[in-house]
Amino acid sequence: MDLHKFCDLKETKASIVEKLEYLRNGGLEEYLKFSMAEMGLKKLPNKKGDQIIEQIIAKSPNDLNEKVKNPEHYKAHLCCLKQVWEEMFLHDAFIDNIKNYNVQPGKDLVVYNYFHLLSELLFDMVLLVQDYNVVIKKIKPLKFSIGKNLFQGDFTLYQLLPQIIFGQVSYHAFIEREPFVSIALIRQIIELRIRRAFGIMGVYDKAKDSFEPMPLGQIFDEIKKHQSEIDFAIPLSNVIRLNGWSNIYMHSGMKDYTWTIIFVYRYLHEFIKGRTNGNSWSANSGIRLKQETLDNIAKGLESTIKNYNINLELFKSMPDVFIIS
Repeated sequence: MDLHKFCDLKETKASIVEKLEYLRNGGLEEYLKFSMAEMGLKKLPNKKGDQIIEQIIAKSPNDLNEKVKNPEHYKAHLCCLKQVWEEMFLHDAFIDNIKNYNVQPGKDLVVYNYFHLLSELLFDMVLLVQDYNVVIKKIKPLKFSIGKNLFQGDFTLYQLLPQIIFGQVSYHAFIEREPFVSIALIRQIIELRIRRAFGIMGVYDKAKDSFEPMPLGQIFDEIKKHQSEIDFAIPLSNVIRLNGWSNIYMHSGMKDYTWTIIFVYRYLHEFIKGRTNGNSWSANSGIRLKQETLDNIAKGLESTIKNYNINLELFKSMPDVFIIS
């Protein structure tokens, strides 16, 4: 397979449409067959979303070191990228939208954004195969070698800051994308969802008249005691795993393959936005439990902090959770 040609993409609408149609009409399948051959696979494994998350997402730096030594990590990434391409970019509706789009004069941001996103995905697909060969098969690249800056720089984040404040199309910001900052948002989304679902915002110290945060890990520890009584839209273990993965980025700036952040965004949908309950949709139904369970979790946390310091009490809010009657 010609990997140079596979990655080739120009910043034009025509080039983007051509690449999307190539991938839809057999190019993605060609890549998957090439990658499976490199990994010694006769067919692509059938992995569900939960299993993909378990195998591609590391909950700690040590877990990451172990994961990259396991061939299943790379096979799961193949399943992941296949889903992302097919569900997000290679269906007729999206390709038709690009085809029918009227390019604006000057620097067209739709073309700019999709050019860079698709280029990053294609590059990482080649990098995945190289990583497998180097780490698992201990084979150094013979024809050509590619590399990626694995860590987010503080300067590029500062360049992104005015874009978040003023918007990408503004006179105050640069247009450059920094997609991996989305991992920091994922980290905050998970924390806010858990805190608001169980109504645990922090700890109040009566002696100091001060508010203090309660570590999210401590809340998870208490929730795990009642795990069998709670219906999570995704497994609690994967909520904790994604929280740990996003912490790696928060503390080190370590990036991932580009399709990972898209897959995680989609995977979190029902957990964050809720799911159907009978004939209606409830925004809080990503977590469902009985009032008794909710009360017992709060009591358990109260007991924990009282044992630590008698002056502490939970700072609560109204729980944003679906109560099962």
